[in-house]
Amino acid sequence: MKTLDRYLLREALAHFLVGLAAIVLLFLAGAVYEVLAPLVAKGADPYTLLRYLLYRTPEALVRGAPVAYLFALLLLLSRMAEDSELKALLALGVRRERVLWPFLLLGGGLSLLGFALGESLVPRSLAAGQDLLRRQVLERPRGLLTPGATFQDARGRVVHVGEVAGERVGKLRVLSREEVLLAEEGRFQGGTLRVERGLRVTYEGDRPRTLTRFQRGELVLRDLTFEPWQNPANRMTLAELRREVERLRAQGVRAGLEATTYYRRFAEPAASLVFALFATGLAFYLLGGSRSLGLVGVAVLTFFYYATWSVGRIMGEQNALPPLLAAWGPNLVYGLLGLLLFLGGRR
Repeated sequence: MKTLDRYLLREALAHFLVGLAAIVLLFLAGAVYEVLAPLVAKGADPYTLLRYLLYRTPEALVRGAPVAYLFALLLLLSRMAEDSELKALLALGVRRERVLWPFLLLGGGLSLLGFALGESLVPRSLAAGQDLLRRQVLERPRGLLTPGATFQDARGRVVHVGEVAGERVGKLRVLSREEVLLAEEGRFQGGTLRVERGLRVTYEGDRPRTLTRFQRGELVLRDLTFEPWQNPANRMTLAELRREVERLRAQGVRAGLEATTYYRRFAEPAASLVFALFATGLAFYLLGGSRSLGLVGVAVLTFFYYATWSVGRIMGEQNALPPLLAAWGPNLVYGLLGLLLFLGGRR
């Protein structure tokens, strides 16, 4: 490896690590604000919730790595342009492709590592974190539920909590395709929810079949979910996702959420390669007019990718865009722009 390669890789890696640390902290801060802060305020165990944050860290690293790499390359190449280092390289006969090569090499390594972690460690850590939170909720459910919360019992029925008052929850609704249970109040005891003063309606197709009032009942709990943005597909491997997509489509379901998540497993790690081309092409293109991005321009371009990635993900999961386009769209935009800029940049 030549001196130029070592210099570019060392500088890019240093900027990348700083950016990645900042992005991971922002990601975890969002989890604290959305999930953990309300739970701690209601008396949840801080040590357990800290462990939950640690389980979320691999996902933050994998998702944050491409964005951090884009930020690092834009910032590095902008600084090199301002210090006339890029002009000096061109004057010495160093071609643009020679500058691009080490960035592609590092981006390829990040892509492979991100894909491997996204397929192995991330699903397991998310499942472990959710299981930890579930067990914490089952042990201290009243402190972790708010009005409007939903969870499942052991039979897969959805339980909706309408009120939370001290030791009791009220206005409970238990929903399934075969029956609906309405209860005035309930009390958690271990892994069960004991309900009182309710009504049970069973259905045959779309028509009510029986109606029964009861004084007491018991629901065995399986899961309590607090995460407002939770996507269960994130906890699946690629093979599991593919089978789930095929199963849903065989039933006539469009499966936007699962299919978009499947394609994103490939598109997100591959973004690092695309960003190497985009950042290098942009740097040499601006060099022709003696212009530089500056910190503001770097931040804007980085945020624009994150915004398009987020919009594409949401539209794909809601079936507003084909899942393949929703997952790969941001990469295609930056890749095409990078290619045009690279071909039109200063030689």
